[in-house]
Amino acid sequence: MSGKKNVVWWPAVVNENHIDKYGGYDYFQYSKKTWEYWCERNGCEFVEFTKPVEKDLNRYRINWQKILFVFDELEERNIEYDQICLVDSSFMIRWDTPNFFEMTNRKFTACRDMDNMRWIYDSIQGYKDIFNGFRLDQSKYVNSGFMIFNDSHKEFLTDFKRFYINNIDEFIRLQDVAVKKGNEQTPMNYWIQMNNIDLNLNLPLPYKITHLQRKELFNYNWQLNEDKTPFFIKYGYNCSFNGIPKDQRTGVMKQVWDLVKDNYTFDENKILLNSVRHKDTFKNATSKKFKSDLIDFFKDKKYKDMTLVELGACQGDTTKIFSHLFKEVYAYDWDSDNVNQIREKCGENVHSEVMDVTIDKWNFPLAEVVFVDASHDYPQVAIDIQKALDYFDNPILILDDYGNPNNINIRKSIDDKIKEGKVKIIKKIGENIGYETKSGWKMVDREGVILNG
Repeated sequence: MSGKKNVVWWPAVVNENHIDKYGGYDYFQYSKKTWEYWCERNGCEFVEFTKPVEKDLNRYRINWQKILFVFDELEERNIEYDQICLVDSSFMIRWDTPNFFEMTNRKFTACRDMDNMRWIYDSIQGYKDIFNGFRLDQSKYVNSGFMIFNDSHKEFLTDFKRFYINNIDEFIRLQDVAVKKGNEQTPMNYWIQMNNIDLNLNLPLPYKITHLQRKELFNYNWQLNEDKTPFFIKYGYNCSFNGIPKDQRTGVMKQVWDLVKDNYTFDENKILLNSVRHKDTFKNATSKKFKSDLIDFFKDKKYKDMTLVELGACQGDTTKIFSHLFKEVYAYDWDSDNVNQIREKCGENVHSEVMDVTIDKWNFPLAEVVFVDASHDYPQVAIDIQKALDYFDNPILILDDYGNPNNINIRKSIDDKIKEGKVKIIKKIGENIGYETKSGWKMVDREGVILNG
């Protein structure tokens, strides 16, 4: 498919007759911002459908036009396409969503819809007669607001357009008088099953999250007091703001955009920082400022040829940052679950092993930089510092929690070694004095330090 791009077809037509119903269409802009960004990040073409083909928006409602005229419009605009994703303008896609075009196996790809089973059942029964009593399998019923298809489905959709036009008066009657549940979604499901379309229904659940309010996805885990990120942002990739009062949609989507907009960036360092957790969402992690300062301190190209050893890697959020700064990273942690997460999170230049560095015999590769973050007890931290100085050849040492008032052992250990003349502080990094964590305590000094022997 040389020269052809995957296309995101984004219908966003303003219907002047329905402005009161939706409280305006300002919500379009928040959906658009996320999809434009995602397309550019993934080498896709973002195509807006803002001017209807048919002006009569009662007989040819936008829900119908978005699917009936998609191929006509792309060809009219001379857009060469490979695969097409039709996505409603009520969806916002997360900045780091993996490329779903790579998961289709070039089949007609959609997601099961089971959010309102009574609505679906009534709609199926209501449209049954126009499809000659065809028995539709409700377990394969899909949502028409997010579908992926390609040129091999053009004839199938052209026939669907022809069927609608030939029966338009009956469809209008069913939509307005008899069924009153949806527009094209249930007819599309009938057409898919009647034509034995080979469906791919295997996209993971996060690719279509709908009815957020009903599923309590606006909530967060109250047991994790330091992390108030709503569930749908943490776990969802592609979220629709349906199922809430339509006149509130714009306000809700604006709040979401204001919360996450900084993640939609093309700055590679920011993208890297946004790909891992920080102290504001995971208490055992370093802060975003700490990681940003590491990136700034080790930005010289000479470090790209060096090796770092991490003593106590936790779940690999800082490890991933190191993997972009150094040639090789050797990360050790006593918890096998942590090590497994590190292996999933980090690239091939990160070598992670289970080890209790405070008691096991050290057998590390040569390294120029060491992150000492295993024990948080005194004098063990001081012992680990001294062992690192003795084992490695004049290493650069990194330690965090220097300004943590809840753990004075680390600060005391570092200060002792400074007094002994064993190390000196090259630079203090991370959050500043007075920074208040989500857990409610404040830094009494800088979060971390970089030391030299």
